[in-house]
Amino acid sequence: MTERSGGGRRKIRRDDLRTFARLVSYARPYWFKLAVGAVASMVGGGSILGMLLAAQTTLGYLVDHRDAMRGEPAAAAVAPAEPAPAAVPDGPEARSPDAAPGTGADLADRLAARIPGGAAGGAGVEFLRREGVKGLVPLCGVLMFFIALNSLCQFASMYCLQWVGQRVVMDLRESIFAHLQRLPLAFYNAQKAGDTMSRTVADTQLLQTTVSNVITDAIRQPVMIALGLATVLVLNWRLALFSVVLVPTVVVPIVAIGRKLRRISRDGQKRLAELTSVMKEALDGVSVVKAFGQEERMEAAFDSQCRGFFRQMIRAVKAKALNEPISHTIGGLGGMGVLVYAMATGMPIERCFIFAAAIWWLYEPIKKVGRIFMEIQQSSGAADRVFEILDAPVTVSDAPGASEPAGPLESVEFRDVRFRYGDKPVFDGLDLTIRAGESLAVVGPSGGGKTTLVNLLLRFFDPDGGAVLRNGVDLRALRLDGLRARMGLVLQDTFLFNDTIAANIAFGKPDATREEIEEAARLAHADEFIRAKPDGYDTLVGERGTALSGGQKQRIAIARALIRKPELLVLDEATSALDTDSERAVQAAIDELMARLTVVVIAHRLSTVAKCRRIAVVSGGGVAEYGTREELLAIPGGIFARLHKLQFSVP
Repeated sequence: MTERSGGGRRKIRRDDLRTFARLVSYARPYWFKLAVGAVASMVGGGSILGMLLAAQTTLGYLVDHRDAMRGEPAAAAVAPAEPAPAAVPDGPEARSPDAAPGTGADLADRLAARIPGGAAGGAGVEFLRREGVKGLVPLCGVLMFFIALNSLCQFASMYCLQWVGQRVVMDLRESIFAHLQRLPLAFYNAQKAGDTMSRTVADTQLLQTTVSNVITDAIRQPVMIALGLATVLVLNWRLALFSVVLVPTVVVPIVAIGRKLRRISRDGQKRLAELTSVMKEALDGVSVVKAFGQEERMEAAFDSQCRGFFRQMIRAVKAKALNEPISHTIGGLGGMGVLVYAMATGMPIERCFIFAAAIWWLYEPIKKVGRIFMEIQQSSGAADRVFEILDAPVTVSDAPGASEPAGPLESVEFRDVRFRYGDKPVFDGLDLTIRAGESLAVVGPSGGGKTTLVNLLLRFFDPDGGAVLRNGVDLRALRLDGLRARMGLVLQDTFLFNDTIAANIAFGKPDATREEIEEAARLAHADEFIRAKPDGYDTLVGERGTALSGGQKQRIAIARALIRKPELLVLDEATSALDTDSERAVQAAIDELMARLTVVVIAHRLSTVAKCRRIAVVSGGGVAEYGTREELLAIPGGIFARLHKLQFSVP
């Protein structure tokens, strides 16, 4: 059990690193900015070492001159030590004649008056009296140089690496959206829209911070560690080795917390996706929610998701909050150990101070290196969810060597077509031919496969067996864009974009002229009501066309299909949302189109198929009945005759 558990942990780590390596691969095109950020980061780390060394030099100098000012070496050479005076004057009489108040000489006189050995034995005091404030200028210049260098490098490093992180997220989002456009309808049938949105927006945003931080730390911190190790080894290699032993005690908790964060992060992102889905459904179905008085129920569902997401985030906050106290406690114990060692060995105080500062400086990049693993663990859940979309197979695409459809349409044939949704069979040997210039109605009971036939015709799905052919050529051998450009589709559920009426009509032909747009609207009997609006064709339709009635939306959708002048027009319950007058007007337009187009009408209402030349009844996995309206009505006990009787109450 332990072995399997250990193996599981190793597998998780390998998977995390593999996932993150794939994520970082999106940064390769921006290697120049990465290189600039890396160099700036390393120089910035080196500038900190420069500050530390400057501080060590300064402390050593002050300590050396402290001894001189106390008279230890100089007093013996000049005169025997004398008892310290009982009181030290601190007035004008104690200053040199040229010691003006506030000058370096004045400061030196004050210092000499308080140091045993007096001014004669204090080389440091003499230096201050001689150089004054000017003696501090070189030291300030060196420190300011390193401070300015560090600030400049920090800016360059942060800007370049954050730029790369933001660009990686932008590229990821673009890749996800482009891939989503190519995924088959089967993917969307099995996926919540809110979850897909959450992966595209929220998960990728989480990755932006991770990519920037990890790249920054992976470049900068190893350099900082190397410089810190070199410093402490030079200062005291024995104490350095003792201090390095504490490194695992800092890293191990970070690794353990990182594993926990990965699980929490993935669960949190799922919670966020569910929250987004609930919100999207509530907004999309706001009319239904209000009609049935379920506002409080939707509020409760959203509150529940919010609270679940909050709990997951608090768990993550708690896990991350443990990291700093643990690291600081271990670092504090290490610092105490350094002090004890210094006292036991008589280590000079300035060297002890610098060593302690170097160790503290060394532990910081070590913690950040350990935090890299934590960041990778935390981001792995979001990265996995993003890559699940990018790895979803595009099952309907152009085959190698696919060609444009050739010549005018002569026929579309379903030849021994077999298809199923998962374990549910729909077609088992469907045979049907649609001839050019013919109007074909497809009717049948619900669930018989009418809409599936349309989906196969437009290659939203490919058949599991058999083939759909255009002029004898398998649709899978034709380019998708060329095939669909020759078809017009009007769905039962009309969807309009939040744009103008003209833009919605021209959606399938963005370069259409206003004359073409108006002509399509006239054919769909939409021109009259469009011109009656204050802004005419420039009227905004609102989200999902909420500014229009159902009949108006349907006629705009028909105009959108007609503007492409398709060779095959598919109407999937296209008149179902129209009132009687609108249906009559649109049906008249459709009847006119039937004279010069191949039209396939999917219908539940048999009144809409009266003018169709042929009728196919789809049921039982294939075409159960086929013929003219009169021929089908003449079949005793036939499906079409029964449906006709139910709808028209024929005795």
